[in-house]
Amino acid sequence: MLYSRKVMYLFLAGILTSCLGLIVACTSLSQKGISITQGNGKPTAQFTQSKQQETKHKKIDPGLSDPAFKKLNTEVLAYLNTLAEAFSSKNKSLLLAQAEPYYQKTYENLYPVNEYLAMLYRIGPYSTETPFGFTKRPALNINEITGITYTGWDELGPVLEVRGKIFFQNGKAEPCRIILLWRLGEIKIKGFEP
Repeated sequence: MLYSRKVMYLFLAGILTSCLGLIVACTSLSQKGISITQGNGKPTAQFTQSKQQETKHKKIDPGLSDPAFKKLNTEVLAYLNTLAEAFSSKNKSLLLAQAEPYYQKTYENLYPVNEYLAMLYRIGPYSTETPFGFTKRPALNINEITGITYTGWDELGPVLEVRGKIFFQNGKAEPCRIILLWRLGEIKIKGFEP
């Protein structure tokens, strides 16, 4: 019985490692200047400066009605909409509860909450595959957020990479990259691993 559990854990660890390797390999293509499109073959939606300025005074549109998101699974769309509502309503407990259990167990208590949230939702420098070079760890203060808009997505095996922008009360926006584990059961988020 004990032996079979060890084998099962090793098997699951191997699958997760393979998935993460696939993510790194696929996302590094975009860092080398190779254009990657959505799962529907169309380029990602872009934000204009005027759209960013409009968001100061209105509720942020999550962008899920964009044609680029039409091919997404309805369960994933509902999940992304729930996340957008949680960002808009500053629901910290819901946002924290979205982490994949192993990631949460490993990193949640190692970092202050704002830094952990920045890693989980891969904001700013964490939204790229080469996040190093910053002098201060990025932080995501829930109380300063006005909302999130999703700008594109890519399906990478059992994971879904969703790109977007998180908007703040001061009018600034930070890019984010949310990695959803969605084909392995309940949808959860895999954050940045330092």
